[in-house]
Amino acid sequence: MDLLNAALKYAELGYKVFPCKPGGKAPDCAHGFHDATTDAETIEKWWTENPKRNLAIRTEGLLVIDIDGTKNEWLSGAPERQAELACGPMSYTPRGGRHHWFRVPEGHEWGCSQAAIAPKVDTRAEGGYVVVAPSATGDGAYAWCPTMELDCAPGRLPEPPGDRKSTRLN
Repeated sequence: MDLLNAALKYAELGYKVFPCKPGGKAPDCAHGFHDATTDAETIEKWWTENPKRNLAIRTEGLLVIDIDGTKNEWLSGAPERQAELACGPMSYTPRGGRHHWFRVPEGHEWGCSQAAIAPKVDTRAEGGYVVVAPSATGDGAYAWCPTMELDCAPGRLPEPPGDRKSTRLN
């Protein structure tokens, strides 16, 4: 699927999308992720102007757990926790990492973090965004894990694992 059609598909599901620079992760619109939209006309304009732009989703109302690296040890001794992460959409990143997608439970607030959960484990939530398939960088392409694609509306994503009364995942 090309980037324009992917952007339109995500927007149809209810995800706010915006363009990033071709081959990169930096926003390629006037106000960055604040310009994210589900408006098909705007989306068509962006990718008609430059069909090589990468594609990102604003993580408003979402929690994406970003596990960097193919040999990340986080939860290696906790297979039940690994299974909890695998209950929703998951994508592979160009450098061998994974993005696990969740919706933020009502009454909770999450922000973006770097290594707050564990080394090389970040979160993207309110105030952030995630580059998504079929985008590509010099390291390779983003791709959805087969049978774990992002194919439902944001409100149908699972809630994140862990204590539902807190914002902790570990």
